[in-house]
Amino acid sequence: MKLTPFAKLFITVIILAVVGYAAWHYKGTEIRKWATGKDEVAASKSADGVSQSDFSALNNAPADPDRGVGSSGVTPASLAGSGKLDRPLVVAINTWAGHAPGVVYNGGLEPGAASTYRQRFGLDVKFVLIEDPAAKLAAFRKGDVDIMWDTVDNWAREASILAEQNQKAKSIILQDWSRGGDGIVSLSSIKSIEELKGHKVACTQFTPSHFLLLYVLAQSGLAPEDRAQVERDIIFTQDAPAAAAMFKAKQVDAAVTWEPDLSGAVAARGDEAHVLVSTTAASNIIADTLVARQDLIDRNPETVRDFVYGWLEGIEMMKKDPASSYDIVGRALKLDAETVSGMLSGLKLTTYADNAQFYGLAGGKAHYDTLFNTAFVIWRKKGLVTRSIDAKDWADSRFLSALAAQYPGQKVEEPKIAAKAPSKSDRAIINRQIQIHFTPGSDEIMAGSYFVLDALGDTMTSFGNTYLRVEGNTDSTGSVATNLTLSDRRAIAVKNYIVKNFPNIEPSRFQTIGRGSANPLATNETEAGRQLNRRTDIKVILSE
Repeated sequence: MKLTPFAKLFITVIILAVVGYAAWHYKGTEIRKWATGKDEVAASKSADGVSQSDFSALNNAPADPDRGVGSSGVTPASLAGSGKLDRPLVVAINTWAGHAPGVVYNGGLEPGAASTYRQRFGLDVKFVLIEDPAAKLAAFRKGDVDIMWDTVDNWAREASILAEQNQKAKSIILQDWSRGGDGIVSLSSIKSIEELKGHKVACTQFTPSHFLLLYVLAQSGLAPEDRAQVERDIIFTQDAPAAAAMFKAKQVDAAVTWEPDLSGAVAARGDEAHVLVSTTAASNIIADTLVARQDLIDRNPETVRDFVYGWLEGIEMMKKDPASSYDIVGRALKLDAETVSGMLSGLKLTTYADNAQFYGLAGGKAHYDTLFNTAFVIWRKKGLVTRSIDAKDWADSRFLSALAAQYPGQKVEEPKIAAKAPSKSDRAIINRQIQIHFTPGSDEIMAGSYFVLDALGDTMTSFGNTYLRVEGNTDSTGSVATNLTLSDRRAIAVKNYIVKNFPNIEPSRFQTIGRGSANPLATNETEAGRQLNRRTDIKVILSE
């Protein structure tokens, strides 16, 4: 049969349509990415939640308890140009005692004769309380606010929003590390992160609370599908106090919140509640920063430098006279001195040395970069941000560098954890089972297991205020006594590997136990069962 020209055209159109549909259906993501420049997979919400690898950048966090030499080695910087603001500097904060150094140095929220900022630098500073994050960012973008408070994880989100609007701003100082100020309150019957499975958790979406929850879930021993289920069961609230209120009202089994609501939620339910985990353990996750508008940085660099200097000096003022400092902050934030003290007990105000290390001024990788970029990956995977940004473009450490001569040799101070023998009262917040391969009959670790052990070192770095219990297990091949000795030696070998390769991790933070063949997971009658029983159990133990 001979086809007419029209028939040939019609068939050609049909074939192209089918091919086009197939390409769009099976390769549509790549085609749309090429056509629009947008990565839909990266920007979409993940069906199975975030994974441990999404937080891999945080593995380079400075380790507790020894955090290096601090401010030694910082290269002093001079600011290009000069310029001081001829009006009050407006700084947006919220009701959080982490802002205490600036408030104390200023003598309150308002500029005045009592302000050390005015006395020393001729600078008027006006602190304004803006509790709503959206309102804070709107005021910052409009120019009503020169400097705003943020957490680094949330700053990664807001920086992407600014980039969408062709606006620029920079992180200029690390305010504090959360060290217990943020956490998860739960029923006392929930002993570990793994036990959140099957329970309702209240949390505020796309906030530091959400970031903390995603982090601890990713570090847990839950299977990917179980982590995804916990994420799907989250009940999102308007703010962190609302999450705590749901827990108090017995509407959820756990809630992610911050002080004083964290302690308040526990107190409200008495013995049936406890803090499951907080940033006391996950010590390098939540950090507060101050962010300055780019036009302020460009036009008035001396003002920014003097503001940063005053903030750091405010920490020294608080050390010398805590009672007066608490009174100033309490009056400013309308809190009683006890609440101020309680808030401050849940954080670490960060000195010049902490800042020098955080921004990488004294050498080494800047944890600011890793924390910021990690948060961006998480928020992008959740579909919250789309404009690609990089941490190095959203920080300006010149103002800290310009103050290097004022803090010669200052070192980061962190508490050391004393050695502690295992006991029945220890609570493991993370429980994981891993396969570490040893040379048969010996405690020699095979090279193929090094990457698994490196991940353990990373976990100890992020959970800086914890112990790591390493429990060696064997199958039933051989005598009971031989297996017990071998499993003990293998547990010690794991400890020795991590101590050698992570020199900032103190040996005192390990608990090693050899359990031999006494704790099988499967039958020893089959090779598959014996392989399951030849394992290492890892438990992250709170230092309570």
